[in-house]
Amino acid sequence: MSAPVGPRGGLVPAAAVLRARVALRPRTVVLEDSHGTLDAGELLDLVQLHRRRRRRPHTALSALPTTAPLRQVLVTVLAGNGVLTHRSDGGAGAARLQRRGPLTPAQLLTLADLARRIGLAPGRRVACLTPGVHGHGLLVALGALAIGAPMVDLSHLPGPERVALLHRASPDLLSGIPVHLSDLLRAEREQDRGQPLHISRVVAGSDALSPALRADLARQFRARVHDVYGSDATGPLAVDGRPLHGVHLREVDGLLRARTPFTGRRELITAPGTLTAGVITQVLDDPEGAPSMSTMPPDPGAVVRVLRSHPAVTQAHLRMVGDERTGMRPIAEVELAPALESRSLPTPEALQAMVRDRLGPASVPREVRLRRPRTRWTGPG
Repeated sequence: MSAPVGPRGGLVPAAAVLRARVALRPRTVVLEDSHGTLDAGELLDLVQLHRRRRRRPHTALSALPTTAPLRQVLVTVLAGNGVLTHRSDGGAGAARLQRRGPLTPAQLLTLADLARRIGLAPGRRVACLTPGVHGHGLLVALGALAIGAPMVDLSHLPGPERVALLHRASPDLLSGIPVHLSDLLRAEREQDRGQPLHISRVVAGSDALSPALRADLARQFRARVHDVYGSDATGPLAVDGRPLHGVHLREVDGLLRARTPFTGRRELITAPGTLTAGVITQVLDDPEGAPSMSTMPPDPGAVVRVLRSHPAVTQAHLRMVGDERTGMRPIAEVELAPALESRSLPTPEALQAMVRDRLGPASVPREVRLRRPRTRWTGPG
């Protein structure tokens, strides 16, 4: 599934409108992260400071690093004029830059229906796993800010810290890309905090959500799990297969075609799939164009460099291995530093998420194998 954004419109109302909405509740907490809480008044103070330092109001989210926290993303957006240049959630290659303007009334209605269907409402605490410089994380962050839903920034945190903040904040809604959700689920199980956490809604987007992961998330968090389908080209299309307001879908020769407020009057082909009584019952391919499991990532060298950039990784290699189902599949073999404590070591899912955030889904290895070198004990003397 894909991030609900679209090239012919924007992601949010004009920055001035968002600033005005935030100003109405200066003492309300808008964000909680590893640095503490940030209320609306403090956010506006940071925005004013940022605006005084900048000569041009254009909001260049693309200039922010992929590790930028949500508070930095919010300040950058609110300090601008409503025009955003941000990274797409990727595709067949590295994440692309997208330029957005303010939303049209029709696009706002589509996104309002999306918010209603996934349970995003004023006062409901929303935890976000996806970096705010990408379309998925940006939509969640700015949608929550516009509605008045406090956010919890879980992006970029190591597994133990992420789980600790998740339990401390106890959100009503959790949003992320499947690889992030899988990583969180594994960290949550490894921590085994004794008291299970209940999250009312879990929202997955941008990549395909497998039935197994969906069932595991529902069971672990006692949550209702939503699968949001759409693409950069069409905007959000459906929640759990059911089209959103203003979205017109039809199936022609086994291909799903969509016309939405984000496509203007154009009808675009999204992916091979099946439409039954107006409901998407099957999608056979990722609309963002990610390669099959038997394809090497577009830039293997870039994948290796990203993996090696993790402080716990000393070596990384990519290679193709045999697979009974696909014939071949790419895997990453990663060597970890020997002296680190177990809790400081990354999980395979965390490394996959890091590659996806920086290079896009097409570059994510289908498997990451971790190896920790053995240390030789020579005895006393």
